[in-house]
Amino acid sequence: MNCLIFSQLPCPLKSGTFILLKPKPNFRPYEHPDETRDRISAENSQVISISNGKVVKIIKSDSDYSLILKNDMENFFIYSNLSKTELKVNDTIEKDQLLGLANYDEYYASYIMDFQFWKKDQSIKVDLKCIKPD
Repeated sequence: MNCLIFSQLPCPLKSGTFILLKPKPNFRPYEHPDETRDRISAENSQVISISNGKVVKIIKSDSDYSLILKNDMENFFIYSNLSKTELKVNDTIEKDQLLGLANYDEYYASYIMDFQFWKKDQSIKVDLKCIKPD
């Protein structure tokens, strides 16, 4: 696993806590767990940008949105499991800007989002300032 340590990046979900990837019963969203992807929960649904950049892609599925942002250094920030966003492709984003709202998950009884960082074409584990689970 590649690990790139910045001086900790802010948590993209306000007051977010990391979720150890305990799967729901009979639920397998990923055949091979990706250690560079962080799943975060919070009582607050606001998803905020951890970097300046531009929206390069919005992926809409049946139940959620994924946003892909790119900064000036060709790094990509992927925010997934959003229930709502008002952003459009090519929108310019400022650090700490509201990107959208995370989906509420009854199993976890909180709002849940996924985050992943890519340095050009390689996913990298980053150190986020989210609360670590006990």
